[in-house]
Amino acid sequence: MSRKALPIVATLTVLIAMIASQAEAQPKRKVTLEASVPFEFVVGNRAYPAGRYTFEMATGAPKSTDRSGVLIVRNRERKLYTAVATTVTADRNPHDGHKLIFVRNSDRVFLSKVWRQGNHSGLSVPTAPGAIEAVEAADEGQKPEVLTVEAALINGRE
Repeated sequence: MSRKALPIVATLTVLIAMIASQAEAQPKRKVTLEASVPFEFVVGNRAYPAGRYTFEMATGAPKSTDRSGVLIVRNRERKLYTAVATTVTADRNPHDGHKLIFVRNSDRVFLSKVWRQGNHSGLSVPTAPGAIEAVEAADEGQKPEVLTVEAALINGRE
């Protein structure tokens, strides 16, 4: 290699490495869903009244390689806000719509999963410690009811 070409090749190599590292370092784009939930529900250890809510996947749409995420639940009218750490759950087929999955046990409804249209992976919301056990003890033998609420994408790429 000639002496003139060596600095050019070195500069190009450094530029390519910088561009590649920047592409990896790009933060995930948050995804925000909006839904009207027609019943009172629980997220973590907090109860929310029926109403219009945003559900923000603050760590972006989950991928099958992700292990955790953050979900922000917000009702602007009543100034309610919760951020919860979630796990990532997978499904065999991509979902045909943006969905919120709730589980009703006895008289309480818990937010269970948040799915984005077209994704195989979604966020799984943990329940407050002891809450499920207390509900299951009250409902011996009764299976929980699964409720699905359709949501609309208000922020994020389709």
